[in-house]
Amino acid sequence: MFKRVTWVGVGFTLVVGTTVVAARKARRQLDRYTPHAMVDRVNDCALAVRERILDALDDGRSAARERERELLEQAVRDRGADRIRR
Repeated sequence: MFKRVTWVGVGFTLVVGTTVVAARKARRQLDRYTPHAMVDRVNDCALAVRERILDALDDGRSAARERERELLEQAVRDRGADRIRR
């Protein structure tokens, strides 16, 4: 009889524990999809995209400046070569 009571108690404890854990996980999942949480996640994603775009623009501007400098140097060299030929 004592073994049955023990195993019923163990089973009851496992069921209650499992239910509590499942309820907590379900609550966390539901909290992720509340309007406030969704707004926060969208804002975080938007800020990340904004940063990527700004970085890409900076890289593009730097590359354009570098290329412009190279072309100007080439133009100056070409003008000097034209002067020497004449």
